[in-house]
Amino acid sequence: MPTPSRFAQPKLLLSSIAIAVLTLLNQACAQQADAAMARVDVTGSSIKRLASENALPLTTIKAEELASRGLTTMSEVATSLTAGATNEPVGGGGGGTMINMRGLNTNRTLVLLNGRRLANEAIGDSAINVDVIPMSAIERVEVLRDGASAIYGTDAIAGVVNFITKRAISGTSISASVVAPERSGGGGQRRLSLTTGTGDLAKDGWNIYAAFDTQKRSALMQRDRPNISDPDDIARLGGTAFTSNTSGSSSSPANYTVYANGKPASVTGNPYFGAGCVAPYPGQYTVPSAKPSGAGSKTCVLDPNLYPQLLAENKQTTFLTKDSLRHGDGNMLTVELLSSESYIDALNPRQPFGAQTDYDKLNPGLRKPLMITKKRQWYPGGAGGVPAVAGLNGADLALTWSLDELGPAITDDRQNSHRLVLTEEGQFKGWDYKAGFNYAYSKRSVSFLSGYARTPELYKGVADGVLNPFGQQDQAGKAYLDSISADGLVNRRAEVHYYGPDLTMNRELMPLAGGALALAVGADLHRETYRDASGDIGDAVVYKVSGTPNRYPHGARTVLGTYLELDAPFTKQLNVNLAVRADRFSDFGTTVNPKASVRYEPSKALMLRATASTGFRAPTLPELYGTPQTRAPSTSKLDDPVLCPSATPGISGTGTLTTDPKYAGLNLDAAKVCGSTLTVLTGANPGLEPEKSKTFTAGIVIEPVKNLVASLDFWNVDMKGTIAQISEDTIFGDVNKYNRLFVRNADGTLAYITKTRLNMGGLRTRGIDASLNSTLPTATMGRFGLSFDGTYVNKYEGQNEEGGDWIDSVGQPGALSTGATSANTYVFKWKHNLRLSWSNGGFGTQLTQSYTSSYIDTNALPSQKPGQPFYNEIEPYILYNLTANYAWNKQLKFTFGVNNLLDVDPPLSNQRLSSRVVFAQNIAKPIGRAYNVRVNYAF
Repeated sequence: MPTPSRFAQPKLLLSSIAIAVLTLLNQACAQQADAAMARVDVTGSSIKRLASENALPLTTIKAEELASRGLTTMSEVATSLTAGATNEPVGGGGGGTMINMRGLNTNRTLVLLNGRRLANEAIGDSAINVDVIPMSAIERVEVLRDGASAIYGTDAIAGVVNFITKRAISGTSISASVVAPERSGGGGQRRLSLTTGTGDLAKDGWNIYAAFDTQKRSALMQRDRPNISDPDDIARLGGTAFTSNTSGSSSSPANYTVYANGKPASVTGNPYFGAGCVAPYPGQYTVPSAKPSGAGSKTCVLDPNLYPQLLAENKQTTFLTKDSLRHGDGNMLTVELLSSESYIDALNPRQPFGAQTDYDKLNPGLRKPLMITKKRQWYPGGAGGVPAVAGLNGADLALTWSLDELGPAITDDRQNSHRLVLTEEGQFKGWDYKAGFNYAYSKRSVSFLSGYARTPELYKGVADGVLNPFGQQDQAGKAYLDSISADGLVNRRAEVHYYGPDLTMNRELMPLAGGALALAVGADLHRETYRDASGDIGDAVVYKVSGTPNRYPHGARTVLGTYLELDAPFTKQLNVNLAVRADRFSDFGTTVNPKASVRYEPSKALMLRATASTGFRAPTLPELYGTPQTRAPSTSKLDDPVLCPSATPGISGTGTLTTDPKYAGLNLDAAKVCGSTLTVLTGANPGLEPEKSKTFTAGIVIEPVKNLVASLDFWNVDMKGTIAQISEDTIFGDVNKYNRLFVRNADGTLAYITKTRLNMGGLRTRGIDASLNSTLPTATMGRFGLSFDGTYVNKYEGQNEEGGDWIDSVGQPGALSTGATSANTYVFKWKHNLRLSWSNGGFGTQLTQSYTSSYIDTNALPSQKPGQPFYNEIEPYILYNLTANYAWNKQLKFTFGVNNLLDVDPPLSNQRLSSRVVFAQNIAKPIGRAYNVRVNYAF
């Protein structure tokens, strides 16, 4: 169970840490058994204290509780926090699992390991991927749910999650677990952990231990979960379900369009259409188009069940070693080394080649024609044996071809993270001190794992007659494909270095009525460097390219922080804590951020607490110095509001070509300015300013009867200058308001629409955290327990510009703080976990209910408005997990569990209708009911 608050000898002292239900009760029992508790480091303070002497809203979850809940990965721990809006990576997402507290985004949530920072995930360089933390070494997780800028750094606006490892380990323990979905197809997990250590700090004065974790999840294809990709459901949500009554695009064998006099005609086809699109391949990749006539008829259509992937294969391996040595008069020297590697291998449809338009440097998705002429042996009816097609008469053919015979295109997204920490702590002339040096390094590389070829060389191979676009390759074709393969090449590589020393000192100054007045002072100096490199291979492959080819952005920052904290227990009932931190940024100057907290305990059964603080988040290095500003195609088809005005500019294709005489000489083409892809300016913005915030919390903790503890905490966060990327939907929803974002040439034509990150307006959110914990120990029937923690969000309002309208996003998508309003983050009105437990002797069981309230779906299409047929609202989502633990003896322990006990399907959503992957990825997994077994043996 989570670490509880302190109950003194006969007097009850409720801890500020006790905001979380489970936090209170376990330690309560421990303290009744041992009243003399040592003072320890508590997240949110630099002063060593009893955990209960803290006024901060802090939740502590011990490792034993994580195991009893059946949580086996850091991703599961992160997503279980009710104060978060954290999602596990699904599909091909390679960034990993990052914690998003209060919906304020991962770059405003500070993640620590043993009170110190790790290096951020390298490509975004804004947040920690918690998958790099070894589960087997964790002793507890402390979650501080208010701002902590005054202690840890100015960016801790949303809160702090501190993963704390075991101080020492003696002996060896090995653990193996399996998560097996009930339905076949994939999504299973396997995990192996090993910890071993020797030495006793108390007796020998030293300890050394190591912890090793490795886990792997298998891929899950959409075809293995037809229950969440039913065509009728897709149509009901407003999407376009697959139908063969459509034009074939890139396929294998290739489709063709007849060219006459250098221009495409309306005659299309495929040499194997008459044979049902079955070509001489190891498998069939396409089905015949049912389009009756016109362009696109008599072609082959990619089988929609072939490639879509719900969960990518991924793996994480972590290693931690910690060496501790006592020396001198109670001093301790610690060396800690962390090393990890993780990857996600995302499967994509085969790389497509060919189209009917020329290359466009603003739109790399458009390709020049891939041509074959009658001179080549692979021309239909030629010497290569490709079936003849009546009526071709030797015309040039433009092809659309995918090399499905070589299998899917798979990218490898790999992260490596390392950290070395040296710590010396002890006492000197009445001061407790802790000094350390932290060096952390993170690298992320994205590679073409398999199925990729260089586009220009492939065009040449078809033009020269070496490659057969209509069937299997001969030996010369196979050799040529091997020679132009991009498999194994790194497309993008990013690195982050974080290093510097830190020092904290604290001591008691004088006695007060409630205890000693304590002072802490500290300083830390760190430098962070960021480098991102995308080579020229992306220009040749032109498919699933991460980053912008031939771009090598980089940046660096040095920050010096000094801080002071004063803890004053004026009486046994009243404690006041004051802290202030000054940070000097090499690129943004100096900022000072104070924090005040108070704890008042008027009776044994009641404690009141409150905190107030400020925060300051400098733009991340990629936000400032990342990919240079680049003109790119818009993500949607749009009407130019000047050259193709519309009464409803937010609905593409409703405009008409302007008749304004001043544009008469431009020879405007409606196809290019109406319902067309426009040009946008994206990339980093060196002109960004920092964000500023104010956070306030106030709470109450009560124990009305023995073994029943409850808490309520109100929180409020106000931010100014929020950094975000405005969406195209927002811009075109009010083109007059955002007219400044349209940059035009001298003749009035559109140069680009500004979509770089900007300092927008503000953000303000508030809500209540609630918790309840009750236990009922019995003499013969064991111990019964009930615990509950939930978060209610009353308001989540953002501004698209300073002084603009406040837009509430509670229970709906498009939250401004995500960093890109087009990337949907959902802030739920209510989210809770309810747990019922029972234990007796060596046996224990726990039933957990996870609840997420209803919310409005993405509804991005014009047809998806309230009251219209395709408008969708996600119903409340409830999951039950059941776990049972049995200790055979002191050495051997078993855990059995059922995840998604009732086998509830994930809610259907219109988040990704275009790809026909339609489950609500932000709250659910597509796996279904799964069984997990864990065995732990201690030597």
